[in-house]
Amino acid sequence: MEEFSVHDSLLGKEAVIPERYDPSLLFRIPRSENRLRYDLKDTCLPFTGVDVWNCYEFSFLTKFGLPVSRVMKVIYPASSPFIVESKSLKLYLNSFNMERFDETVSGSLQKVKGIITADLSKLLQTKVSVCFFDKNTEEAHPFKDINDIEHYVSASSLERIRFEHYKETPDLLAGILTDIQREYAFTTDLLRSNCRVTNQPDWGDLFVKMQTQYEIDFVSVIQYLVSFRKENHFHEEVVEMIYKRFWDTFKPSRLTVAAMYTRRGGIDINPIRCSCEADIEEAFVSLDKRLGKTLRQ
Repeated sequence: MEEFSVHDSLLGKEAVIPERYDPSLLFRIPRSENRLRYDLKDTCLPFTGVDVWNCYEFSFLTKFGLPVSRVMKVIYPASSPFIVESKSLKLYLNSFNMERFDETVSGSLQKVKGIITADLSKLLQTKVSVCFFDKNTEEAHPFKDINDIEHYVSASSLERIRFEHYKETPDLLAGILTDIQREYAFTTDLLRSNCRVTNQPDWGDLFVKMQTQYEIDFVSVIQYLVSFRKENHFHEEVVEMIYKRFWDTFKPSRLTVAAMYTRRGGIDINPIRCSCEADIEEAFVSLDKRLGKTLRQ
């Protein structure tokens, strides 16, 4: 589990599917690599939050060879110095496929949970939470009462907006400072960015809650979000960039930015960043409930 340049990882390269448990497949990336570009310091972050990984293709064997399949949820804090690279996690989880554990399913699940929790906590130098779900597990859906962005910009108006920027352009964001504290809550499926290494597209649903004295120009917000369309970043980085731009431009008293990305390789990644820890949606951090999927997930 050594630290390398991201270009030395298996991301975007042909890889042999492992047959036996192998923690050396895991690869980590420093969060600071991207944060430094837009003046975020790990020692004084303007947010708290977590990254939630839903892994839909995970299986292993009991001692007698019975396959056990579960959906696995992995949670770790935004304050961790590293993120896990997604392909390395996929290969690592595949290395459990033919491994045998306890005689019982419950005993095997406990052993596997302990192994994965220890490996990821060591890799990322933080506390990692791991839990498993089956078809009977209840789903928790976050942001139930949030408006689509078309609540602020009508569909007909949306079609008349001119889009000319497809690389992240924070100067597009605009608003008017007022004496009134305003609350905004919106979601949109317009977010698209690309993997920093493979250039493959990443599709996500964005969720924003904000309290600010600015009257926000939502045309500018839409133009800004669309400007990620040819931007190359990891999911966590995109959410933090959007958070920082909103934080700097609209100077909110309270802010939450989250994205729920479509799965790739059987894994979806869901980062959430909040100015107040109490605003982290329970669905993201619950160890008893699955994080309910969006339409595209």
